[in-house]
Amino acid sequence: PTSLASAELSVKRMTDLNQQEKSASMAQAVSWHPNGALALTAGFDKTIRLFRVDGTTNAKLQSIYIARMPIASAAFSADGSQVVCCGRGRYWASVDLNSGKAQVLPGVLGRSEYGFDKVLPSPDGETISMISSSGALLLLSAKTKQLVSTLQSSGNSTWGCQAAAYSPDGSVLYASGQGGQVQVWDVRRRCCIHTFRERGGLRCCALAASADGRLVAAGADSGAVNLYETASLFQSSTPVAIKEFLNLRTAITELTFNPHSEMLCFASRYVQGSMRVAHVASKTAFPNWPTAKTPLNFVQSCAFSPHSGFLAIGNDKGRALLYRMNHYSRA
Repeated sequence: PTSLASAELSVKRMTDLNQQEKSASMAQAVSWHPNGALALTAGFDKTIRLFRVDGTTNAKLQSIYIARMPIASAAFSADGSQVVCCGRGRYWASVDLNSGKAQVLPGVLGRSEYGFDKVLPSPDGETISMISSSGALLLLSAKTKQLVSTLQSSGNSTWGCQAAAYSPDGSVLYASGQGGQVQVWDVRRRCCIHTFRERGGLRCCALAASADGRLVAAGADSGAVNLYETASLFQSSTPVAIKEFLNLRTAITELTFNPHSEMLCFASRYVQGSMRVAHVASKTAFPNWPTAKTPLNFVQSCAFSPHSGFLAIGNDKGRALLYRMNHYSRA
């Protein structure tokens, strides 16, 4: 396919992803199945909703209610056989999509955390990373759901772990902590192999790695988003960003590359309509979308479909907006 043009983004609004049953709370999580035809929404209403996405009907397939667990984060596993989710309270859960049954796990064995902010299944399907509300970064086995290692404890810093992101092959985990420090972890050896300073603000609160492995993006509490070349990160403890996006003014809470590594979407949930899409190659934000009339409200989550054809955006009204990226032929 031809490369994405930077002048303007060709976008078409489709039927809302969760038109048939919107969340009774904020749409805290939106995630795509690896096949691109299935997507989920989840939130503090303790319900995971699965939809078959075609852009017009978006039929609801199933609702899975998990008692005692307001969901803050949910995602499909790398092979698409499971959904893992976590939230307020000490419980977290794994849902088997073949049987439709949820396995509710009473916390992480050996830890006393009460509440989790983020769950990240690894791209290679071997591990799951979880960030606890106290700021600990936990590495778990995807198979046994048992704790493998506590990569970053909550007790040695003011803020604890703020954000984490896997490299495309799942061998490296980037994790941000106190004072803009980003640690690079070797997942297999469970050791920190490098640390660098992210200069966007006082703390780095969002991280993303591109699917082609060439770039890493870091979002700060100031609203700045820095773009780094992966190779340069390992050569210095104070790497220089190849681009700094200063489009937003509040802390970045969502940061994601599209699977073709041509677009970078970043958003802040603290200001209404606070979302931008950047063209990676030209290092510019698209000027034509989103506009002031785009009904984003307060963006809680966003995710590109596996072939980059769709962008789903969950907001504070419980809706998951769906937009077609016309440049890509496959949804």
